This record gives sequence, structure tokens and C-alpha cells, in this order.
Amino acid sequence: MPHSDRSAIIDGAATVFARHGYDRASVQAVADATGYSKAGLLHHVSSKKDLYQSVLAECQAQMERARDRVADLPVGPTRDRRAIEIYTELAFALPGHVSLLLSTIAPMGDKVREEVDAISPLLFEAFDGSGQVPERRTIRVTGALVAVGALTLAARETDDPASWRDEIVEAGYDTLGHR
Repeated sequence: MPHSDRSAIIDGAATVFARHGYDRASVQAVADATGYSKAGLLHHVSSKKDLYQSVLAECQAQMERARDRVADLPVGPTRDRRAIEIYTELAFALPGHVSLLLSTIAPMGDKVREEVDAISPLLFEAFDGSGQVPERRTIRVTGALVAVGALTLAARETDDPASWRDEIVEAGYDTLGHR
């Protein structure tokens, strides 16, 4: 399948899994979200389980790439700003991935939360170099990620979402306690 088709299917599926969880998500809902017929979608993926595993793998790979892009920066304000910028880019490019990651904040009632929770430490590694973050910092990083994710999703509903980018980055950076 061409990369752009695959990316659109994976991101659309991530949105559906974020909204409905694995158990309640259907292949038809993913097909509807991605503009495919059910048969057309099944031409690209073999099953809901296969699709779900692809979503998790791609989401993890995106988080690893984000973490790796800041790994050479020392922990602190410069790294925080760059991590927020990268996360904002990701949120604009792959809103389904961000929705899935944000869904771990609210219980999903099935295996989605547990499996996506395993990816979450990668988000914190981008900010602090390890998955072990003090509670106060966890609150700040979580708040920044939620703010960036929610604001980016809101920006996508406007006529000029790119015009929101700098303010979204600033809001996320401010939430981390930097001014």
C-alpha cells in the first residue's frame, strides 16, 4: 500500500481506537473515518487486530523518533521547547496518534489504555531523558501535552490552523513552568 494511504489508515484507525477503545471499534468505523469502504480497507489490512497492532507500532515509532530528536539536548528549557515543538508538529500531522496518546488520561474500559500506557514513558523521555519523572514534573508535562494536543485539534477546525502553531507552542512551554 502506498505510504500516504497507509499513514491515513493508521492515523484514522488511531482516532477510532482513541474514541471507542479496541473492543467497541469496528472495521466499518475505521473505513468510515478513512474514506474507504469496508472491503477497500480490508484490501489494505487483514483484520482489526492487525490494524490495531500497526497503530500501536506506528505510535511507538513516532514517539521514539520524537524522543531521539531531542536526546542530544541537555534536560532543561531548551530541550522542553524543542520537545513541545516536535509534539506540536506531530499533533498537526497525525491527530489520530495524539488522540490515542491523550486517551490514556481517561479510562477506555479495555486493553487500549494498558497497551498505549506502555508507550507513554517515551513522551516523558523526550522532556527528561528517562521515564522516571517526579510527580510535580509529571503534572506539568502531562498538562503541556494535553494543552498542545487539544489546541492542535481545535486549530485543525479553523480556516488557518498553521496560524495557531506558535501560540500552541508557547502555551505548552508556559504550562511546563517556563516564561
